[in-house]
Amino acid sequence: MSDYRIEKIRCPVVVRLHSGESVTGEMFLQPFVRPGGGNERPQDILNSTEPFFPLALADGDTLLVAKEQVLAIGTDHPEEDDEALGSLARPMVVEVRLINGDRHAGAIFLDMPSERPRLLDFLNRDDERFLTLHGTERRFLINRQAIEHIRPLD
Repeated sequence: MSDYRIEKIRCPVVVRLHSGESVTGEMFLQPFVRPGGGNERPQDILNSTEPFFPLALADGDTLLVAKEQVLAIGTDHPEEDDEALGSLARPMVVEVRLINGDRHAGAIFLDMPSERPRLLDFLNRDDERFLTLHGTERRFLINRQAIEHIRPLD
């Protein structure tokens, strides 16, 4: 490995854009950048302040994707060390409908400073641009600005 290259982990994703296009590619994650030594996660990149992220395509090209144009990202990336799953956060099963009509169901982990966290309070916190929905087979990172409505299924 070159002294000038930064080691990256490739994470397969499907990016759903405002244009209606779905782009399959790989996000680049850094190893051991999170507190406690965990690897960077796709949501860390999406919730960072930078407005663009690189997406490697199968043909070798790389797109620089504007986060504002992303409706949602689906990934099978394993995240056994996810804080939400290991914390005292309360899971709530929901269906999310996006502005383009796409629907995704899964669990949102309400990590709130309250004994009885409410979904509305969690959604109205504006500390992250993308929320994580834990589906049965995939994890979805959903742009809060692309949500039409959320319906609790519990």
